[in-house]
Amino acid sequence: MSMVLYYFALVQLLLLQVFFFKTKTYFEDDNKKNKRIKGSAIIISNHRSFMDGIVIVLRFFFKRIHFLATDFYRDKRKFLKFVVSLAGGIFVDIDGLSFSFIEKSRRIAAKGRPIMIFPEGGFKRTYEPSKFSAGYLMLAAKMGLKIVPIVNDFNYGLFKRVHIMIGNSIDLSDYSGAEIDNAKLKEINNDISNKYSMLFYKLKKKKAERFSAKYDIGTPKKGDVIRVSEGAHHHYGVYLNANEVIQFGHTVNEDDENVVVNSVTFEEFTGDGATEVRTLKNREKRFTRNADDIEKYAKSCLGQGGYSLADNNCLDFANRVTLKI
Repeated sequence: MSMVLYYFALVQLLLLQVFFFKTKTYFEDDNKKNKRIKGSAIIISNHRSFMDGIVIVLRFFFKRIHFLATDFYRDKRKFLKFVVSLAGGIFVDIDGLSFSFIEKSRRIAAKGRPIMIFPEGGFKRTYEPSKFSAGYLMLAAKMGLKIVPIVNDFNYGLFKRVHIMIGNSIDLSDYSGAEIDNAKLKEINNDISNKYSMLFYKLKKKKAERFSAKYDIGTPKKGDVIRVSEGAHHHYGVYLNANEVIQFGHTVNEDDENVVVNSVTFEEFTGDGATEVRTLKNREKRFTRNADDIEKYAKSCLGQGGYSLADNNCLDFANRVTLKI
């Protein structure tokens, strides 16, 4: 009966997919390994609103998905708790006095159903994914379930389109039933968090490819993307003022350098070369963040690493910070 009610509600939500989501799916590689989720798994995703889970549930329409929910639906909210439970919610005791959710999760996984978890915690308004708490990892390890990472760009709206990227499965079968000490747990969690961030960068790069950037010599203003030539390649940065250009790495990075986002003066960035300023087509300019938001985003990334020539280089960073992608 619960399955019938679940799909009855899901059919009603298809209107959201048609008019509000219009979800476009990318995959980490061309094999599309997770086009369908076979058997049970732990799905992890970033989180900003209650709609985030609906996007994923509709994407895997024919797969019954459950999710962890904080057990705050009490007393006068009993009807709401019933609705959430019917939708597939597995309640976690916020006081930490009960771990019954683990056994409930085992029973659901035994039926071959995925469980969705948002490891950032509550709704996050950060520019980039927040650090993960390790609860999802302990649950996946205890049950020997694979982890399927999904990145959401939260681009909801009538004249917008949601983009998600589904990553390759992360196998934790080696840890099934084993006790993992805190140090190892932290190590695995950091590794997965880093992989997830790279998936986030990969999605943003995909979205940035549709823009037609042109560079001309000129005087930059706050929020502009600028570049200098260095032989066979260009180095990109985000101009804030004469004393602050935020860049990922340097014009030339040493082989053993820990490449991070840093701030230099305009003179240091330019060196002896001429500075070119990015311009976009008129129809694309509305996708540029305002200058203050660009400054906040760029400065929030100072000290951040994760450099990748393929998916997270200086240009990728500048696009991500300045464009609404």
